[in-house]
Amino acid sequence: MHQLIATLILGLALAAVSQAAADTREVEGVELPERIELADTELLLNGAGVRTRFFVRVYVGALYTSEPVSDGAAAIAMEAPRRIHLELLRNVGRDTMVDALVDGLDNAMSEAERVQYADEIDRFKGFFGGDFQQGDRGTMDAIPGIGLVVSMNGEEVGRIESDSFAGFVLAIWLGEEPADRRLKRGMLGGG
Repeated sequence: MHQLIATLILGLALAAVSQAAADTREVEGVELPERIELADTELLLNGAGVRTRFFVRVYVGALYTSEPVSDGAAAIAMEAPRRIHLELLRNVGRDTMVDALVDGLDNAMSEAERVQYADEIDRFKGFFGGDFQQGDRGTMDAIPGIGLVVSMNGEEVGRIESDSFAGFVLAIWLGEEPADRRLKRGMLGGG
């Protein structure tokens, strides 16, 4: 009898572990949930990959969307909430990370757009107050009608009420000149 109960308990525990594994995807040791909720919308993990710089793995990046998307321009233009999730694989200085984000915005925007959105760019840079540590998590949420909401380690650090600017931020990873082409492919489900 005791052996039967022990076998049942072990079976239930293995089933629970199996279900939990099915609800996440591991990328470079980072567990990413397959589903999240944002602005009363269920988002699915569209894809993920690793940002490398000079052969160094910097962070895991993931894209969450309400429906599968394999085209960067389509992901940017979606009329539904989207999330870019970043999880640091190493320590990165604030200036290094902010410079990389601004370089990404420069690639996503024309000169006229950079002038038009200069205040938003300055506010965006100001959201990041200190150095980044391995394991830190950042999210960039593009929510139609709300704009861009940026969080670090689960705490909102700022928002910019502009759907257009939110699109430019998404383009850092999904645009024509992304920060990392392999990461873009991964985020768009191309592995």
